[in-house]
Amino acid sequence: MGTCPSKEEKSTFWDVSLRRRKLQFEGLSYIIVVMFSHQKGCLMKFVHIADMHLDMPFISIRGNKELTKRKKLEQRFVFKKVIDYCKDNNVDLLFIAGDLYEHKFVQEDTINFLISCFNEIPNTQVFISPGNHDPYIKSSAYENSAFPANVFIFSAQYGKYEIGNVNIFGLGFDDFEFESNQIEEIQTEKDRVNILVTHGTLNGAMHKYHDIKEAWLTKFDYAALRTHTFTKSRWK
Repeated sequence: MGTCPSKEEKSTFWDVSLRRRKLQFEGLSYIIVVMFSHQKGCLMKFVHIADMHLDMPFISIRGNKELTKRKKLEQRFVFKKVIDYCKDNNVDLLFIAGDLYEHKFVQEDTINFLISCFNEIPNTQVFISPGNHDPYIKSSAYENSAFPANVFIFSAQYGKYEIGNVNIFGLGFDDFEFESNQIEEIQTEKDRVNILVTHGTLNGAMHKYHDIKEAWLTKFDYAALRTHTFTKSRWK
């Protein structure tokens, strides 16, 4: 895990946190949150992203093959920048809160690209919560590809991983639509840091896409979410 930050690092963290919604590239959701410390103890550095949508079809420009190809390469460029950031900054955890790729269009070469990227950061634990565009179904890359040992993929039944004094909870879509109230039922531990990673919607916005009540999130110290109204992180 990461070491205790200096005062300067803490200031940098809060600055990054406040500016995270500005970190975008070509309209893609590219959100970095770096956590250096927490009131329950010195913990880690982490990155939280969502909605890469690798191999999305770019319907609005589908008649322009050259531009579509360039946009897809830009997507990879953004993701590789995230991986490089994790590697260069000794990031402990990478949270991917859904829609990493487009299940209906994703190419084998793209999955190989992802696997190669994750292999570049063996000391970073990667937690993926499948979304409605990349559900964990029998024909998915999550089910049929050999991801590295540092990658953990949540299923429709919520899972829990313990790293140091941190509990990481998560669940993901097992179909293109998903409804669950499991977050309400999760039991957190007050003497440990509790983090949630998932994909969905907030407060009844779209019930068939994992509706999450904001009140359910108060027991978590951090919620790494992607909702269908906006990408959201929640600090306790």
